[in-house]
Amino acid sequence: MKTTCTLAIIATLAGGTIFDSAAETPMRSKDLPATIAAEPGLTTFTRLVKAAGLEATLHRSGPYTILAPNDDAFRMLPAGTLEKLLKPSNKQRLADLIAYHIVPGDFPSAKIDTEEHATLQGSKLVLNHALGTIWVGRAEVIKKDVESGNGTVHIINMVLEPDRE
Repeated sequence: MKTTCTLAIIATLAGGTIFDSAAETPMRSKDLPATIAAEPGLTTFTRLVKAAGLEATLHRSGPYTILAPNDDAFRMLPAGTLEKLLKPSNKQRLADLIAYHIVPGDFPSAKIDTEEHATLQGSKLVLNHALGTIWVGRAEVIKKDVESGNGTVHIINMVLEPDRE
């Protein structure tokens, strides 16, 4: 037991994953900000989480399910949209947009059916699991079940907007 606890502490500090020898299941050690930062194709989302001031919330609490648009999804936005959102005068608008992609609770794909969920932003969106595909509003989950110490990340193919979903 003492060895397992020591290994868990070392893995947490190193940002790695270890296995609990008793259960032979992976122990989650990275928090959500570290998980999204390590995921290829989420550089824009990672930068926006920080700019919106949500990194500390995702670091210390949870669990949360993040529906993270990939970099290609952000490139599909109209020209100048990201630059506009990153202006200090639009910080609340950016925070609302990013918070709309975060659902309180841990929802790995096996737990997703068709149901409405409230987002951290306050609006609701529908997660739909049908015929092996997960949809979030009009967005498709293109990579599911990226596990974190305090939640799960699903990578989606478009940026969600509260007034359109």
